[in-house]
Amino acid sequence: MYLGSSTLAASQDRVDPLHGAAPRMPPPRPVTVVAVTQDDPFFTGRFFESFFATTGGGRVRLLEIVLLRNFNESRLALLKRFQRLYGTADLTRLLARYGAARLRDFAGRPRSVEALAAKAGIPVRHLASINDEAYLRTLGERDVDVLLSVSAPEIFRAGALHATPHAINIHNGKLPFYRGMMPTFWALLHNEPEVTITVHTMVEKLDAGLVLAEYRVPITPADSQFDLSARAKEVAGREVARLLARLDTPEWPVPTSVDMSRKRYFKFPTPADVAQLRAKGKRML
Repeated sequence: MYLGSSTLAASQDRVDPLHGAAPRMPPPRPVTVVAVTQDDPFFTGRFFESFFATTGGGRVRLLEIVLLRNFNESRLALLKRFQRLYGTADLTRLLARYGAARLRDFAGRPRSVEALAAKAGIPVRHLASINDEAYLRTLGERDVDVLLSVSAPEIFRAGALHATPHAINIHNGKLPFYRGMMPTFWALLHNEPEVTITVHTMVEKLDAGLVLAEYRVPITPADSQFDLSARAKEVAGREVARLLARLDTPEWPVPTSVDMSRKRYFKFPTPADVAQLRAKGKRML
C-alpha cells in the first residue's frame, strides 16, 4: 500500500494509548552516487555546479567523479571536430571563452568539473574507460547505489550497467525522438518549442532504457545552441539531485517504457547542418 508523505508523517506521530508515542522511523540511508562524465567548463561544469548546490547537506552523497577523455579522443582530434562544427570565427570565440573559464578556475571561481569537484571536496578519478573491470569491482565494494552518466563519451557495457543497483543516464533530448548526439542542436534546428531532459535507466541498447523523469526547458528566440545546452545542463543538475534524493522512498517514480518503433537517431552535426541552422537566423554561440 502506498503511503503519501502526510499519511506517513501521521503514522509516525500516532500515539499508542498503552505504550505512549510510537517510535519514529529512522531516516532513509544516504544515496551513494558515482558520476561518469567528461570535463569542460561550458556544459558538464554547469551540471555539477547546480548539482552540488542542490545536494549540499542533503541525502545524496556523490562519492566520486570519473573523468573520461572528452569525446573519447585526443585534443588534436577534438580541436579538428570543433573546427568543422563551429567554423573559424566561432571557434576563435569559443577558445576565448575557454581561456576565460580556465582563468576563473585559477582565480577560485571554478567552472570546470575538476575544479568544481576540488572546491566541493569530491574525489576525481581519471579513467581510460568506464568498462574497466577492476574499477567496476570497487563500486560493489563501496556499496554504490547509482552509476550516473552525465554526457559520458563512452558506451557502458554490460559489466558497467550491472555494477550498481541503478545505472542512470541524463539525455538532453526527448526519447525516442532525439536519440544520439547533441540533441539540443537538433531541437533548435527543428524549431522545437522546448528541449526535454530525459532521465532514464541504461541498457545495452543506446538511449533505450526506461524513463524515470522528464524536465522541459523552453527555447527562446534569443537562444544560441551554446546557451540552450548550458541552461539545460543547469536544470538537469538541479532536478537530478532532487530526483536521486527520492530513491528507495515511496516518491521514487515508476519507470515507463518508450515506443522504440518511433525512434530516431541523430549523429554529430555536420558543417552542412550548422549552415542550415544559421540560414534560419539561429546561432551556434
